[in-house]
Amino acid sequence: MGHMEQVLAEFGRDIGLTALAPSGDGHVQLRLESGVLLGVSTQGQEVVLHYAEPVQYDLAGQALKLMRWVARSESAADPVQVGVRTTVQGDWLVLATRLPLARLSVHEVHRLGAYLQSSLEEAREAC
Repeated sequence: MGHMEQVLAEFGRDIGLTALAPSGDGHVQLRLESGVLLGVSTQGQEVVLHYAEPVQYDLAGQALKLMRWVARSESAADPVQVGVRTTVQGDWLVLATRLPLARLSVHEVHRLGAYLQSSLEEAREAC
């Protein structure tokens, strides 16, 4: 079992899932009880963690406000990327951050998931 698979299996146990594993492409995405999405994927020697919330209106306006907020408050330690996603389930505002695959740990998945969530909440309060 590879490093990412071990981390995701342990993270899954932490949140009550007995068999959390990435797909063959190295991706996993969970819909949390609150309706948000938390995902982890590999891209070469990096891991991308993303947090996505459904948006009911003005996706472009909300994304632009969030991009401006991120540009003003960017943390060099954990830079955030802003994106949007449209699916058959609706529109999503997406925040993501990257880290080296070697630095991936259960602690980092928990920490960065909370960091992305709090970043979105802080941005909404500031805008």
